Amino acid sequence: MSNNKKFNLKVTPIGGVGEIGSNMTVFEASDEYLIIDYGILFPYEDFFDINYLIADFSHLDIDKKTTLFFTHGHEDHIGAIVHIVEKFSNLTIYAPPFATVLIRRKLKERNLSHEINIYKEEDVIEFDQFELHPIHVTHSIPDTFGLILKDKKDKLSILFISDFKYDLNPLYEKPFNIGKTKELFNKSEKRYCFLDSTNILNPGGTLSESDLVDDLDEIISRGQRTFFTLFSSNIWRLKTILELAKKHNRYVVPVGRSIHSYLNAASESGLVDLDPTYYKDIDAVENPRDPRIIGILTGCQGDHRGALRRISSNEHKQLKLGDKDLVVFSSKPIPGNEKKINRIYNDISAYGTEIITSRDMQIHASGHPGQKDLLNFLSEIKPTHYIPIHGEVYFLKKHIEFIKEHTNAIPIELGNFGRLSFDENYDFHQDSLEALDPQIVHGKGLIIGKDKISERRKVACNGVVFLSINKKSRTLSMTHKGLPELVEEYEEAFYDILSNLVFNDGKNKKEEILSEDARIKVRQMYGNILGYKPIAMVHIS
Repeated sequence: MSNNKKFNLKVTPIGGVGEIGSNMTVFEASDEYLIIDYGILFPYEDFFDINYLIADFSHLDIDKKTTLFFTHGHEDHIGAIVHIVEKFSNLTIYAPPFATVLIRRKLKERNLSHEINIYKEEDVIEFDQFELHPIHVTHSIPDTFGLILKDKKDKLSILFISDFKYDLNPLYEKPFNIGKTKELFNKSEKRYCFLDSTNILNPGGTLSESDLVDDLDEIISRGQRTFFTLFSSNIWRLKTILELAKKHNRYVVPVGRSIHSYLNAASESGLVDLDPTYYKDIDAVENPRDPRIIGILTGCQGDHRGALRRISSNEHKQLKLGDKDLVVFSSKPIPGNEKKINRIYNDISAYGTEIITSRDMQIHASGHPGQKDLLNFLSEIKPTHYIPIHGEVYFLKKHIEFIKEHTNAIPIELGNFGRLSFDENYDFHQDSLEALDPQIVHGKGLIIGKDKISERRKVACNGVVFLSINKKSRTLSMTHKGLPELVEEYEEAFYDILSNLVFNDGKNKKEEILSEDARIKVRQMYGNILGYKPIAMVHIS
């Protein structure tokens, strides 16, 4: 930093605060951006065939020098990579090793490429007015990092960890690096932490993956055909299942695209061993009823296209459930998904298949800290200011209450497009930018407007009537989709009414006026029969 340049830093979450997904936080100095993550938000059920949503960064200067720093490889943190690579002209990307493998695959799918700098924990990334220190943290996916952003005079430290669990005794990875965190963070006069809110409703602590081994071992030792469903990115849980399969002379069969993808990426990264003796594709299985099979199913949240739903509804060609099988839910339903999961429980139970959930045995560990974990962590770092992130609005409110009750830190409520601006004295003031709705992505990565989703909803709920008018031949044709068969009884009368409207009353009208008159009349006629008005579309030739 040049001596005559005053410290100037703005921090603005663009996505991921007030929702779990579409994570993006912008650190802005006078002449550069540091963007932390750019992920996707999966849509709610009532969205109509939408792929995902992404934060709208259209207010940013896409020609400014920009560093994009990925903390880990979950979809809600890396999933929108292609949309930012396509836009920014001066973009430098940093990512940890496993996330780098996943990001490169995403870019390749879109015929894109971009240099990715693979960082390690000992690296220091230098900026004009501050420096970034990666901090290894524990989570449910390998190579997860928080960061400490420091000015160069040790006046200000910002600790930013959007996803983590405070695990000092993990099964496969290094423990949460509390030593480095304390060394860097605690020496600054002003210490701001941005921390995960996902599991704030849990008053206790989060289990370690090491706590699950005994129960998973007991399940796999039973010798009955077993199906596990869990998040495909949970490489550590998958590694445990693979190793227990080898121990008990069984073999793992991945079912679903995302399980294949993540395990292949983990194998490429040297994180798991896909020994063909203990790991087989479904097409290589000679006997689908073999009790040695340990199936790993995608769709643990009841996703319509997931393997779990297809098998539970008897739609899978090779795998059919029976009364000697076992299905293990090695995950918990995301809030809002409970009804979908309960339906699947019922479907599975109808085959006489046994179900085990985390209520029955220790088979799931969250990737996020409960209140007890946060208290243990905060007792070590003692922040002066505290900003909850990575959670829905209710979670953020509860996190603020937690801060006020259990810490001496000053709580700061910050939502998407809220901004903290630090001045040359390292004091902050708070304001907000104009909030932008998330962008909706459809099809082959295309942005689709909110108004088009509204049109889909109306068509889906109300049906549609198509009216074609040929003025030269004085003929009409009318078809409908999504309407009860009852309306067909009235079509002859409708044709008479519309013919009179179009060819007699409307013969001298302009086409746009005639089209609107016909549209209104169609909706009115069908509405009288149905009790609601379908969408009407009119074409004049």
